[in-house]
Amino acid sequence: MESTGLPGPAGDAARPADPFGRALYRVCEIAALFGTAVLILLAGTALASITGRTCCAKPLPGDYELAQMLVGIAVVACLPYCQMRGGNVKVDFFTARLSLPIRDALDALGAGCIGLIGAVLAFRMCFGLEDLRQAHEQSMILEIPSWYPFVLMIPAFALLAVAGFYTAWRRLRRAPGGGKA
Repeated sequence: MESTGLPGPAGDAARPADPFGRALYRVCEIAALFGTAVLILLAGTALASITGRTCCAKPLPGDYELAQMLVGIAVVACLPYCQMRGGNVKVDFFTARLSLPIRDALDALGAGCIGLIGAVLAFRMCFGLEDLRQAHEQSMILEIPSWYPFVLMIPAFALLAVAGFYTAWRRLRRAPGGGKA
């Protein structure tokens, strides 16, 4: 069976064959590796804080603030890779008995929605970043400007939008009348 680069019966979520898809997949991998590094940093911060609290009765100041910022960044950075791999949540319980072309069309609709949501979030977060920056809002203990995480989350949401629209396009090409993906 020929691999289509899509998850499901006709493909195993292999890397896309087209040059744009391969490049996008690689960028999504790099973003996910960055998200993983952020999670490792968060784990180290939590470990240092717990160790300080237990051994010296002195936790790391602002550990909760860092956790709030870093978790958001890490999750959003991993979403595009998850989309490219076909790993985002979908409820195929109801569609499992449908034909492959109908499932592809529904998956394309879902991927398009993910793309649209990613685009809207990236767009709206630009305004949120500017509002927080102008208000000089910052975390209470560490006094980190609240807009700093947005700088990393906006490109990740934009990448999610591109990944969503790309995977929708791939699914539509595989759906009836859409050609070969």
